[in-house]
Amino acid sequence: MPPLRLIHASDVHVWKHEFNPMRLMNKRLVGMASLLLGRARRFRLERLGEVVERIRARDADHLLITGDLTTTAMTAEFHQALEALAPLLGDPSRATVIPGNHDRYTGMAFRENHFERAFGRFMGAPRFPWIKFVAEKTAVLGLDPTRAALHARGHLPLAQLDAARKLWEEHRGSVDRLIVACHYPTDAPPALRRKLDSKRLDDAPRLAAWLATLGPHLFCCGHVHHAWAFTPPDIPDQLCLNAGAPLLRDETGKNPPGFLEIVLDGPDVDVIHHAWTESGWTERRMERRPGFFAVPTRPIQSN
Repeated sequence: MPPLRLIHASDVHVWKHEFNPMRLMNKRLVGMASLLLGRARRFRLERLGEVVERIRARDADHLLITGDLTTTAMTAEFHQALEALAPLLGDPSRATVIPGNHDRYTGMAFRENHFERAFGRFMGAPRFPWIKFVAEKTAVLGLDPTRAALHARGHLPLAQLDAARKLWEEHRGSVDRLIVACHYPTDAPPALRRKLDSKRLDDAPRLAAWLATLGPHLFCCGHVHHAWAFTPPDIPDQLCLNAGAPLLRDETGKNPPGFLEIVLDGPDVDVIHHAWTESGWTERRMERRPGFFAVPTRPIQSN
């Protein structure tokens, strides 16, 4: 099969100030206060056009966005995100988008399907979980542990996990290269685990136990605003990829914002981090795994 070039982006966090008191009588008030207290300064919305142009110029085969397109899930934010990303989202067969917790920020946004109304055509099906083929024998498995809550932790219902198990059993014979798309990671590199702890996926151990049975797969996520490529100790056949937050202001010089370019060439995986600084764009190979998808599936251990 020909090489597949995939762009992975996440946590765009389009924001819009809202001063309508009736719309702020919920969790959104917390989000708006966060914007006014500095979050807007941390996410440089004026750079979004440049990020979009950089991604467009890569001429990738597929774009995967793993959530948090908005900040407080307002309809205006979804419209703004959809308009800004329009140059990348022409053909639904060449783009996949899943929600993050900020896209389900309030009960109203969740109940009224604000995310689905804006980006539903880029999902694999109207309801999670789903499998979407993006190339020959290459598929994205979409999971959604997001919810409207006063905290940022995620929850993957057991019914959704059971449905994912059945879906995978139905399709596994047709998939040589599996990409799991989920806003929440199950784990983080050791230096970043403290950042994940307060906004973790509550069901991470249960999900990780199942993922460990799948064999080689990519796990594309976001949520923690830091790009990484690592293998969780309890999922030895997984390459977990976090794209970071492309508009984040990096004042330390240690967490440059950007996106990932993932090249799948047969069983080989190559991951390049595109990052921007005040002096321009840089490219850095983050990970290379020759023969990654050729590793045989590990047997399931019985108790």
